[in-house]
Amino acid sequence: MMADLGKVACVLGLALLPVTAATAQAAALEPHRAAYRLILDRGHRVDGLIDVQGGLVIEWQKACDGWLSRQRLGFVANTDGGTNFSHDVRFSSWESLDGQQMRYNVRSYEGEKLLEEYRGEAELNQGGGGVASFSAPTEQRIDLPPGTVFPTEHMRRILVEASQGQHMVSHEVFDGWGFDALTQVTSVIGAQRVPAKVETTGKPEDKGWPVSMAYYNIQANADLPEFEAQFVLTEQGVLQGLVLDYGDFRLKAMLEKLELLNPPAC
Repeated sequence: MMADLGKVACVLGLALLPVTAATAQAAALEPHRAAYRLILDRGHRVDGLIDVQGGLVIEWQKACDGWLSRQRLGFVANTDGGTNFSHDVRFSSWESLDGQQMRYNVRSYEGEKLLEEYRGEAELNQGGGGVASFSAPTEQRIDLPPGTVFPTEHMRRILVEASQGQHMVSHEVFDGWGFDALTQVTSVIGAQRVPAKVETTGKPEDKGWPVSMAYYNIQANADLPEFEAQFVLTEQGVLQGLVLDYGDFRLKAMLEKLELLNPPAC
């Protein structure tokens, strides 16, 4: 499996509906925890895989000084060669409310064995650009170009751009997943629609936009994306109908439970 299994983290646009001021104000990232069941997409070309079973949890919590993000993706795969393999990726981060600072920790496991870990912090300058300082696996500093955004700020911008009626946007996103963790993410946003109802704790979701994201490795200067994700993005920042495309196989992430979390009393 040559795909970058660590990228989670993400329908072509139709004629966009008129956007009112009320619609734009309604779209905002809200604290929540979403649990998904992962299965193999059998309608897509599969490279040696028979079955996949696993889960994905995405959590956004708002603190008084920033956003806390946690994601975990894990699955067990059966191959046509009679062997199984497991994969487990865990991501956590803190981002300041102004989107200028970030602390991150990314770990991947095979069973109980830690395969790799990236840990550090990054900061952007008001005038553009910034630097990421890794403390693990080795100490290393990399420059971030002007226009770089972090994952929470990226999601916030996608919500704003969708509510404003934009149908294609591109961002340079740094997520801490390796020394080449700067990715060009191109997003195609479709017309607003009503997503499927799901089990919720808190107020139910209503409207959202179909989004297709393509992730390009900037350093590789490749014409084809390393990873693609399709989903419906609700006005609260929840992903529904999520499909993760790793190139040689594709997974469906079926939203099974959604919990809306209380914001802090600051």
